[in-house]
Amino acid sequence: MSKTTDELIESLSADAPRVAPGAVGRRVALGLGLGGAASAVLMLAWLGPRPDLADAVMTPMFWMKFGYAAATGLLLAAVLIRLSKPAARVGSLALVAAAPFAVVAAMAVMRFVQAPPEAHRAMLMGHSSMICPFRIAAIGLPVLAGAVWAVRGLAPTRLTLAGLAAGGCAGALGAMVYGFACNETSAPFLAIWYTAGMVVVAVLGTLGGRSLLRWR
Repeated sequence: MSKTTDELIESLSADAPRVAPGAVGRRVALGLGLGGAASAVLMLAWLGPRPDLADAVMTPMFWMKFGYAAATGLLLAAVLIRLSKPAARVGSLALVAAAPFAVVAAMAVMRFVQAPPEAHRAMLMGHSSMICPFRIAAIGLPVLAGAVWAVRGLAPTRLTLAGLAAGGCAGALGAMVYGFACNETSAPFLAIWYTAGMVVVAVLGTLGGRSLLRWR
């Protein structure tokens, strides 16, 4: 009788080499850290920080934008660490990882409803909606490369899901870095266009997961 998928995964994971406690987290953190540093260099060389950054960091909306991207990235990094182990299940951590978007989406709806109709278009589109997602995606690519390097040296068995987590994490951290160059602060803009940039990188990670994250 042939083995079920779960039995096959268990047999494969039984042969995987044991690693020291915390080694998976350290490797993923190293990959994301190196990728994040490369993304920061790319942003500075390509776009540079926004001219009013010193004033912007004194405003709550700047930190809301930063917090949205950073919290999403860190939570998806936790998901990625879990998926870098054999036969891992995400469980309720997936819902926790979605919490930052839920908060920003709720804030966006509240701000949009409270604003006068003539302000709606500016709140939704800002002045950079057509380029924002692609800039976030470009800046997130070095982080995705770092995540791929980290995970392919570990023992993931759910490769597509791990690719999704790697791409989502990279997109979020790319958005965090891009936030230092971008002067958009509208909650509806962030909920739509920053999220779209994260999704672009998440899709790339998902599509490449099975080939890029296979055990080496």
